[in-house]
Amino acid sequence: MDYFSKSDPMCVLFVKEFGRDRWSEFGRTETIWNNLNPEWVKKFQMNYYFEERQYLKFEIYDIDSKSTDLSSHDFLGKFECTLGEIVSQGRIEKPLLDGPAQNSGKIIVIGSEEVSSCKEELILKLSGKKLDKKDWFGKSDPFLTFYRQNADGSMSVVHRTPPIKNTLNPDWPEFRIEARKLCQGDYNKLFLVKCFDWNKNGDEDLIGEFRTNVNEMLKVNQSGQAATFEIHNSEKRKSCGQIILHSISVQQILTFLDFVQKG
Repeated sequence: MDYFSKSDPMCVLFVKEFGRDRWSEFGRTETIWNNLNPEWVKKFQMNYYFEERQYLKFEIYDIDSKSTDLSSHDFLGKFECTLGEIVSQGRIEKPLLDGPAQNSGKIIVIGSEEVSSCKEELILKLSGKKLDKKDWFGKSDPFLTFYRQNADGSMSVVHRTPPIKNTLNPDWPEFRIEARKLCQGDYNKLFLVKCFDWNKNGDEDLIGEFRTNVNEMLKVNQSGQAATFEIHNSEKRKSCGQIILHSISVQQILTFLDFVQKG
């Protein structure tokens, strides 16, 4: 536990096959530094078998070092369910159990979306212009967070850019994201982009946000000129700055089988 700062949480997923007593580690999320309300970008993809009970266990750890040994980190709590429960309910919100504190917080699990067969990825280049200043003694440290809308209307984080320090006109590096992760391969499906000011203590100040879809981005970018998206904050009536889309392209994701078939 961090006594003089916030925790640095990571979620670890374990699975247990029906009829077996042993848990096996399935995967780990990234670590969210200095945050008591983490939203992990990492998603877990697994097959669902209707006729089987597939047991899942989510364990939360406060990461204290670069060690991959979980015993080197502080255990914050756990939650167990079945994959069938996630599929039937879509969203599960339960308290963490067996943690060091009486109230160790809650975990929210969102799932049960069928994975799209879309094998395309998007390559985007973005920057910001005249963003609102959030720091009293300096400029903002802006970064972007992309959210996909789930079947129940809630939003899930799918990508974060790195923060660009001390600027109101950030220029983020080009990045790639799979279309199925951003919009389930539906280029007309809206997604949400929020611009935050990064802070060392983990408190993220919202600068502004906008909604768009891939087709809109592709359409406005076809002219070869940069596309501009005004961002707004509900606390302000005026524009909070602009996000500039310099380029967007679509690229096929080739698997090993694709290479074999092409010879």
